[in-house]
Amino acid sequence: MRPQGTNFAESAKNRDSVMSLGSIAHMQYYFARTGLLDGKGAQLAKGDMKKKKSKSDGESGKENVEPSFLMSDDFGLSSLSIGDGSYSCAVSESGYDRSVMESPTEMYETLEPWSSPAPPMLPPTVSTYKLKPSYTEPLPDLPVLRRELKEALQDACKVLEEAQNHTPSPPATPSPSGEDVHAGYYEVQGLQLLDIMTLAIRAAKNYYTAHSDHAKLYAIKSEKDLRADLYQVLDVLKRMASRNFRGGMRVLELASFLAWIESIDSLLKQEMQIEQREAAERESWVWREGDWSGKEREREFLFLKSFDPCSSEPLPEWPEAATSAEDSNVQIPSDFLVALQDGQRLIRLHNALVARSKRKFGEIKSWHTDVAKPYRRAENLRYWAKAAELRFDIRLGLPVQEVVHGEAWQAFDEAVLKWSRKVREELLEEWATEDRVKPPKLKIEEDGGQLQPLDDTQAASQRFEDALAAE
Repeated sequence: MRPQGTNFAESAKNRDSVMSLGSIAHMQYYFARTGLLDGKGAQLAKGDMKKKKSKSDGESGKENVEPSFLMSDDFGLSSLSIGDGSYSCAVSESGYDRSVMESPTEMYETLEPWSSPAPPMLPPTVSTYKLKPSYTEPLPDLPVLRRELKEALQDACKVLEEAQNHTPSPPATPSPSGEDVHAGYYEVQGLQLLDIMTLAIRAAKNYYTAHSDHAKLYAIKSEKDLRADLYQVLDVLKRMASRNFRGGMRVLELASFLAWIESIDSLLKQEMQIEQREAAERESWVWREGDWSGKEREREFLFLKSFDPCSSEPLPEWPEAATSAEDSNVQIPSDFLVALQDGQRLIRLHNALVARSKRKFGEIKSWHTDVAKPYRRAENLRYWAKAAELRFDIRLGLPVQEVVHGEAWQAFDEAVLKWSRKVREELLEEWATEDRVKPPKLKIEEDGGQLQPLDDTQAASQRFEDALAAE
């Protein structure tokens, strides 16, 4: 069945989604033939044929009408053995043959000769909505990536030491053809070095790309320099392979490999020092623990002050009472709320807190710095409230216009308190989870053949110092 052309409306012709639709004639034909249209298609056609047959029988007055043609295979004649002239029939005990029909009309009724042979059925259409669920493994944690990188660098140092120490001595008599007799040894050694260094480069690339805090990593060393170091090592390996590793590893090539390994070791050490400083800073914060009942705003003030990026103007004190004692309906704003009224400081605090969190998303990219107009202050407060809802799942319900015009200070005070409490609890939970996870151990093989577990930093430092001392 060929699909027929369809006349679309003028508005539909301008839509790519409509004009790119394929024909559904194949599907309709399949459903009609299989009788899946609920009373239409094959079932309807079969009912029409029965109605026509009963109508023709009533008009002619005959019970049965012989068909115009009969196929010999329809009666099973091909199964009869004609060669020996005998027929195999089922005969009862009385001698009466039950397999022989009394009249040919019975045969016609059982075979339904009026139904023409159906054409071959089309294959069913594969549904495009049966999607197989694809499972994507999560990225490994930063300690796992760091451990894999250090293990790969240790293997690289070991191969470099072996290549430097186990140098074949020159032969007593040179080869008559002038070829290097140690060419096979250098080629095997070079292939091993190529495999191990490629694995180290791959581990470094995985560590750079899957790092949880790229800002901290690029603050130590820029992304451009990290890429340049990887390409430099790859270029050295390419030049060694182009000469088929003849003559073994040269001094400049060994120096480039060791310089790259030393640079990564320095990067990891600086990163570990930054993490240790951050951990020590977290331990010095008094607002993390203790009983702060009745001093909630003081605790939240100390929390926000610890992450306040504006060092030139310190954050004012946040008093516990936001209304006067004489008249509770008259609200007196504090210096703390006035400093946050334009929304700029709240946005900077939000971005600083997101940067210290493990889930680094939901930052406010742009806001108004010129807040002379009231609508700009209102938009800054809306940015902050919406970012708090999207990132920390906090619905503040802040009356922005009233806060901008110097009203609803109590609602503003409660909104800032609610936001600060929720953010502090999330950060404390993340840090507690991070402290519970112990760093992975490395197992290095000593001279005695025993395996001794060491920390990552100690194992890496020991291997790198040994490699540099050997050099």
